[in-house]
Amino acid sequence: MNSLLRFRPSLLRCARMMSDEINTILLPYQLNYSLWQILFVIQEKHGCTSIEMADYLNVSKPSIAKRIHVLMQMGVLSQIETEDKRQKKLMLSDQGIALFQQCAAEIDNFERQLIQNLDQQDIQRSIKILHAIINDLEINKTGEQHE
Repeated sequence: MNSLLRFRPSLLRCARMMSDEINTILLPYQLNYSLWQILFVIQEKHGCTSIEMADYLNVSKPSIAKRIHVLMQMGVLSQIETEDKRQKKLMLSDQGIALFQQCAAEIDNFERQLIQNLDQQDIQRSIKILHAIINDLEINKTGEQHE
C-alpha cells in the first residue's frame, strides 16, 4: 500500500486515540470529549450560538442541542439574548470558566508530554499540513453546498 493510502487511517487512528485519552482526563469532571468540544468552542469564540458551534465542529444541530442541554444542567453555560430572538449566545458561566481552565491545564499537560520528544520544526510543519487539509475540506464542503 502506498504512503498516500496510509495517511487517512493513521490520522483517524491518532485522532481516536487522542480523544480516548482526553476522555480519560475529563472523566473525573463528568465530561467527555464531545462536551469538552462545546466548552472549547465557546471559550475560543468568546461566546457563540448553537448554529455557529454546529458549523465549527461539523456536527448536526440536534447533537449540539443535546450537549448544550447536559452542560446547562451542570451549570457551566449561560445564555445571552441576541438581536435574533430565535438564537441565544452561549457563554461559559463562572463555574464553566473554572471548569474549562482546570480541564484545559490537564489536557495541555497531556499534549506537552505527547510531543515533548518531537522536533519543533516537525510539529510546526504538521500543524501547517493539518490546517491546509482542514482548509481544503472546508472549501470542498462549501463548494458542494452551492452546487
